[in-house]
Amino acid sequence: MNPPPVEHELFLADYIGMFIVVAPFATIFFVFAFYVTEIVYLRNYKKPLVVFANLNFLKLSDSRKHILTSNFHFYNRLKPKYKRYFEHRVAKLIFHYNFEGRDIEVTEEMKVTISATYVMLTFGMREYLNPLFKRIVIYPDIYYSSQNDNYHKGEFNPRMECIVFSWKHFKEGIDITNDNLNLGLHEFTHAFHIYALKSDKATFVLFNESLQNLFRVVSKPEVKQRLIESGFLRDYAYENQFEFVAVLLEYFFESPEEFKQKFPSIFLKVKHMINFNEKYFISE
Repeated sequence: MNPPPVEHELFLADYIGMFIVVAPFATIFFVFAFYVTEIVYLRNYKKPLVVFANLNFLKLSDSRKHILTSNFHFYNRLKPKYKRYFEHRVAKLIFHYNFEGRDIEVTEEMKVTISATYVMLTFGMREYLNPLFKRIVIYPDIYYSSQNDNYHKGEFNPRMECIVFSWKHFKEGIDITNDNLNLGLHEFTHAFHIYALKSDKATFVLFNESLQNLFRVVSKPEVKQRLIESGFLRDYAYENQFEFVAVLLEYFFESPEEFKQKFPSIFLKVKHMINFNEKYFISE
């Protein structure tokens, strides 16, 4: 006669143990599945699956909000929901990066306006913090750079892990909104462009694929010739691919209607590149 089967009762500790064993594998599976799904979605619809996913929000003080409203037309045009996301990202950048003055005292205006410029550039991206720089260095005016033994208004220095600005010229870039010269956008684009070449995150996959599409369009002889002959972009744009992209982003934000009218195919590629869809977050 066979003995009766032994019944085992699972206690809470057993369930906890199973969860501890299974949870890491389940997490890896879901992260991988989300990544693959988003890449497929991105390549079909030219945008990430999710952009704004934070559950907790950092807040700006009233004085910092006042600086935003006084200096940033882009922020003022946002729908209330997206103003909250914008403020969160500005606060996060101020917390995340070190601001250092050289012969100038770092002010709240500097921190807020520099951070807001970066947030504006990357507002359509989920992964927006850039690990290639840790410091933002500010000079009062043009400064000497030992990187290439020359004087600069601004630069991205990956070796020193910093972005450097002349405050005078940075401020002119945000105060004068119709000259297509924005030092902050220009240097932040360089940093973002270089990091995009190294990263496999969805945000940067989108940037790179759209960038390659952009270069294919611009490399067509008839498009390239028309672009140069139009005189629309300043000459510095044709120094190299990095300067071309940085100048395009300056024109994209400062002269969007003229850009769209004169070169709609290029404008659309730039729009895809940074996932900029104003109909979602800009108030009419």
